[in-house]
Amino acid sequence: MSNGRQPVPVIIDCDTGVDDALALLFAVRHPGIDLRAVTCVAGNTDVDGVVRNTLTVLERAGAADVPVARGAERPLIEAPRSARHVHGHDGMGDLALPAPRRTPVDADAVTLLRREILASPRPVTLVPTAPLTNVALLLRTHPEVTRNIERIVFMGG
Repeated sequence: MSNGRQPVPVIIDCDTGVDDALALLFAVRHPGIDLRAVTCVAGNTDVDGVVRNTLTVLERAGAADVPVARGAERPLIEAPRSARHVHGHDGMGDLALPAPRRTPVDADAVTLLRREILASPRPVTLVPTAPLTNVALLLRTHPEVTRNIERIVFMGG
């Protein structure tokens, strides 16, 4: 960065629909952000659709090296609900985007979150833009990660 500061290590936990696609594009292109990983959770569409959308957006943004993991298929307590009425059946406005050329990492979202948070040389900013299921599972099963989380910045609605 031109101001001499190091980029902030960030992990995004999302349910990639149109809004999260824009957040991913912003994170990839912003010089002040070091996007370390992206984890996916069911929300705007089913979790497999979220993974597909996330991988496609990152490929198109030139960030195919950012690890992506599949997370929770449903909320912990409530029944799953999609936002098809807002984001279309595919979560991306039914644009028929091309399928991604790669697959997610061979680890679930909680495992990837734990690994990336603890491996980061600087405390991570966790940015959940979706249902907080993956984050809840992470903090419940691996509370030690809190020592390397600088902050959690979330979009609530």
